[in-house]
Amino acid sequence: IDGLPEKKRLIKARETMDVYAPIAHRLGMENIKDELEDLSLRTLDPIAYKEIEDYIESRAGERKSFLDRIQDKIRDKLVEYGIENPTVPGRLKSIASTYRKTFIQGRELEEIYDVFAVRIIVKEVTDCHNALGVVHDLFRPIPGRFKDYISTPKANMYQSLHTTLIGDKGEPFEVQIRTKEMHEIAEFGIA
Repeated sequence: IDGLPEKKRLIKARETMDVYAPIAHRLGMENIKDELEDLSLRTLDPIAYKEIEDYIESRAGERKSFLDRIQDKIRDKLVEYGIENPTVPGRLKSIASTYRKTFIQGRELEEIYDVFAVRIIVKEVTDCHNALGVVHDLFRPIPGRFKDYISTPKANMYQSLHTTLIGDKGEPFEVQIRTKEMHEIAEFGIA
C-alpha cells in the first residue's frame, strides 16, 4: 500500500476497513482483522496511529514487567487449584481497537482498561469457570466488566469469558479465559 499514490492508498485503506476487516471478523479471524485494521488506520489517520503507537511503545518495559508478574501469579495459582497445564499468554490491544475506544468514544488512553490482557487457555469448559474464580480471588474485579461468551457465543462462534481486574499496583487489565478449541476458533476462525 505504501507504494501507491496517496489517493489510491486512501481508497484501498477505506475498502479494507469497510469490507475485508469485517469479513475477517465474521469468520472469527481476529489476528487478521486486527492487522488489516492497524495497517488501514496507519494510512487513514497517521497522526492518531503514531500517537497510540508511541504511547504503547513508551510503556513497553512496564508492560512486559507487568504481564510477566501477572502471568506467573495466575499460572501458579491455577496449578495450585488443580487446573492442569494452563497456558497464560499476555497480549496487547491492537492500535485500531485502542483508536476506536479513544478517538471515537472520546476517552483518554489512560481510561482504556484492556490495553493489557492475559489469556488463560485450559482443557475443559469447567476449567474456564474454575479459572474465573481463581482470578477473582487473586485480583479485584471491576463491577460491570464481565462478559460470558461461552454460554452466549458471538455470531462468529467466538467463545470466552472476559473479566477486567485491578492488579496489585492498581493497574487495570483484562483476562480472557477459554479452552484450547475456543482459542483456535478465536485465532484462526471458523473456516
